[in-house]
Amino acid sequence: MLFKIAALTVLFVFLSMLEVPRLLREKRFKEVTVFFIFLIAGYVLNLLYVLDVQIISVNKVISHLLKPIEKFWRQ
Repeated sequence: MLFKIAALTVLFVFLSMLEVPRLLREKRFKEVTVFFIFLIAGYVLNLLYVLDVQIISVNKVISHLLKPIEKFWRQ
């Protein structure tokens, strides 16, 4: 398990080392910010998968969030 976590971390660091210097040279700071947001989200989701944590379906979360709005519009 520790090997998988280390390999995952090395992979994400390698990906960021490939992309970030080029973006910084081109002064694309907004793209760097968005890149890191997606990179961190991807890392966390992959880390949860490696650790065998149950991940809730996005459809269930959206459905749960929209139920109050749906009730409001039905009235």
